[in-house]
Amino acid sequence: MQRIFALVLFLTLISASGAFASGIEITPLLERQGKNDTALLIGASDGQKARFIPDGELKSQILAFYVKVNNRGILFDTGLRNGNITKRLAENGTLPSDVKTILLTHLHPDHFGGLVDVNGKAAFPEAEIYLSRLERDYWVNELKNENVIEALDLYKNKIHLFEFDSEVFDCIKALDASGHTPGHTVFDIKADGEELLIVGDIIHFIEIQLPVPDVSVRYDVDPDKARESRKKILDYAAENNIKIAGMHIQNPGIIKVKKNGSEYEKF
Repeated sequence: MQRIFALVLFLTLISASGAFASGIEITPLLERQGKNDTALLIGASDGQKARFIPDGELKSQILAFYVKVNNRGILFDTGLRNGNITKRLAENGTLPSDVKTILLTHLHPDHFGGLVDVNGKAAFPEAEIYLSRLERDYWVNELKNENVIEALDLYKNKIHLFEFDSEVFDCIKALDASGHTPGHTVFDIKADGEELLIVGDIIHFIEIQLPVPDVSVRYDVDPDKARESRKKILDYAAENNIKIAGMHIQNPGIIKVKKNGSEYEKF
């Protein structure tokens, strides 16, 4: 039943999205859903909270995305260290050993944790890992985060570091979306005349951060810079009518946005 549901969801996404050309196929992988308190928000007034979050609960979810670009399968982020993303992949017919390429938006636990399986081994033994040099340096050299170091060490001969505004592959560009973390990256995918942005954590709670994009969250390393990056990426997506896929946008995590004054709304 789960595999049937996953297939239906995938086909629905392709249909509902205006049918990506054969160059881009995206499958959302749901890690988990939950709720958070509005105390996580920075810069939201009581009036804005009452208007956009009347029940006082923020809907939260964690997603990763498996994208086929010109028939190359790429996993964007890996979820938590619990095996859920590998389970979701398996439901769609993809084994961990089938994953050859992983692009990481940043190194928070819900984005890189799934690199490690429940036994402490590499969850994707055949994968090459791509991430921002700034991001790696912040967590490894500055913070010396043991969990990050452990995970990356499992792939130490397969780590590829890139700079912002460089081409990770000939069809994927790494855009500067720093602020949430110093090396937070948005991936701009272009293939067969279609374009898709994998936006990571530029937005966590669309119910308030679209209409009030100045609102940031407490786990932004630099809330002001995160706000600037959010507006820049949303402006680009709105002006160019590009779909965005976000790891914390309500499942299935793929929307288009349009701008109305200083506000954004999905459609």
